[in-house]
Amino acid sequence: MAKDILMNTINLAKKMGCAMLIIGMSIQLSYASARQEAEKIYKQGSYSMRRGRIFAASQDWSKALKIDPTYADASYDLGGAYFLLGKLEQAEKYWKMTLELDRNHYKAWDSLGFLYTQKGQFDQALENIKKAIDINSDYVNAYINMGFVYASVRQIELAIESWKQASKISPKNIKAKENLARIYLSIGKEKESIATWSEVIKINPKYSYAWYNLGMIYGGKKQYKQAKESYLKAVKFQPKFAAAHNNIAFLYALEKNVKLAEKHYLAAIAGNKRYLKAYTNLAALYEQTNQINKAIAKLGDLSRETPKDPVIYNNIGFLYAKQGKLNFAIEYYKKSIKAYNKYPNAYYNLAEALVKKGQYKKAIFNYEQCIKLVPKSPKNVETLEKIKKLSAKKSRRN
Repeated sequence: MAKDILMNTINLAKKMGCAMLIIGMSIQLSYASARQEAEKIYKQGSYSMRRGRIFAASQDWSKALKIDPTYADASYDLGGAYFLLGKLEQAEKYWKMTLELDRNHYKAWDSLGFLYTQKGQFDQALENIKKAIDINSDYVNAYINMGFVYASVRQIELAIESWKQASKISPKNIKAKENLARIYLSIGKEKESIATWSEVIKINPKYSYAWYNLGMIYGGKKQYKQAKESYLKAVKFQPKFAAAHNNIAFLYALEKNVKLAEKHYLAAIAGNKRYLKAYTNLAALYEQTNQINKAIAKLGDLSRETPKDPVIYNNIGFLYAKQGKLNFAIEYYKKSIKAYNKYPNAYYNLAEALVKKGQYKKAIFNYEQCIKLVPKSPKNVETLEKIKKLSAKKSRRN
């Protein structure tokens, strides 16, 4: 009897164990199936992100995370997508979720640090970035971001040290060297900045931005030949680089080479119609070479790009006045005032034009408006004298 009971117990245990094993396998298979499905959707999100479709990527990664809530990489990348979409609270939420799933996810620590840097929470940023480095001391991006934190709080030497460390770990990392080159220039170390930009060019000889920055430094040092050579390299590798074309044109203008200056100002405008400096510089070139109609036409183009800019209308008015076309000058001075009714130059220039037209009462009014806007201007003494003389003329007329 006892033997029968014992055998029944053993058999029951065997049956229960088998059932438990089957249930356990079922759970594992279900989990594996969920992860496989999540990975499939996750890859779709990665494909969208590589093509710049950030919102589509975020949707896919969100789906992947719903299928498998333990998928740390999906949570991390979803946070990254939200960051790029400007949704910082959501980015922070999902990066924190990533760390709940995996405390050693150094990229999440670093990304949170970068986010806190953007929010001006520098102590918190540094704390998170250092945790990333503790986990992976060779993670270059963390040193780059740590440099940003130090630079933001003006601890320049520590910023330089961070970016040097990034460059040491990854000698061909352009971002680390770019940051070094910029910060060297900001503290007056032009020689070191030039050397670092030159290192960037050795890594990528076609990197137009590096050539452009070299041009800026040489230009600041009045080494115009080297500046022009650098800018010309920049536009060779990026033909629509508006700022570089503009600076080349400026250097040609210094050499009195009007034809090439004009060519590069026009190239700057063709490269970027919103690059406003090129319009004003080209108009100035035309004015200096007595091509007033061309100058007016170019400023007219600019006024269509920036219809609310009072300075442009004022400058067009000034050029018309220079030609003696007072009615057109007055029209554009009034447009300037309409665009911004607190622009003193437009009132003053309008008054000058009205004097020439013999409209003294209106001229006095506009001179007075100018004085009201800039009551402490040294020029007001001269303006008040003009008002006095005009008032006398006006009285004699009456």
